[in-house]
Amino acid sequence: MPWLGVALASLILLFAGCGGSTAPPQQPEPLDQDLMSGWRLARFAFEQGQYEQAAGLYARVLERAYERDDLGAIGEVGYELAVVRLRQHDPRAAADQAMRTREELRRRGAAPFAELYLVEAVALYEAGDRDSAEVMADQVIELAPAPSGPLVDRALFLRGRIAADRADTAGVSRALAQLGNAQNAELRADRLELLGRLNLLEDRPERALPAFREGADLRRDVEDYVGMARALALAGEAAHATGRAAEAADLYFRAGRSAELEGNHAEARRWLESAARLAATTGQAEILSQARERLERLNKADAP
Repeated sequence: MPWLGVALASLILLFAGCGGSTAPPQQPEPLDQDLMSGWRLARFAFEQGQYEQAAGLYARVLERAYERDDLGAIGEVGYELAVVRLRQHDPRAAADQAMRTREELRRRGAAPFAELYLVEAVALYEAGDRDSAEVMADQVIELAPAPSGPLVDRALFLRGRIAADRADTAGVSRALAQLGNAQNAELRADRLELLGRLNLLEDRPERALPAFREGADLRRDVEDYVGMARALALAGEAAHATGRAAEAADLYFRAGRSAELEGNHAEARRWLESAARLAATTGQAEILSQARERLERLNKADAP
């Protein structure tokens, strides 16, 4: 892609929880300085976790790209805005933004890039549209510049999660077998998550629990707190299945607390409710009290 290639490379890795370069790319030709300065501010806000501010800044940069009728900028800024929408836990808005960007590129004769399909696939999955997400993940694999690497691995991991949601053990096994051999923390965490989910499907929760616990630690180390919370909740599911209700309550509570602080209210509510139910049966008064307190805060925050 033309002018924000470095931004694309670093932003897409945020799906796996790692950062990437924050320096703007060196340009062979002068560019619109208003557009570039706005982009730098948007990137900085994003990297600081100021997602509301980043979304507003990216929207203004995208308007500038439309004003210039700059197809390269429209494609890449539109993609980055879709990533920000995901970080705001608004998957429908993320999917819509990615689709609009993809359609603009297609209509004007430019091939949509694999990263754009990936953000749309993730957004569709988070919005509950697994069938469409799977189609988009397949497009990522087809369009990726290399048959292996981070883009393909992210798409394969997503396909494995979709298969697990469908209780498709063969699909989870296939995704595990196809994931790359790189030993970076993100890919190891992905493998552990799929391995844990496969063990749950095959009624081996005692094997799933340590896989999820290790995966949560790896995701914490790379600051993928969304993935960490998910792994903790899966560990809670595995612990509950082994009859360790008190441990499950603790794991669900930690997952819900992290999700709440990340702004993921839907998942936070679900996991905190699980923690409260289990804590009520096990006599864990502190977890029960804290879970109820956080649920009340969520209800107030989400009240119309």
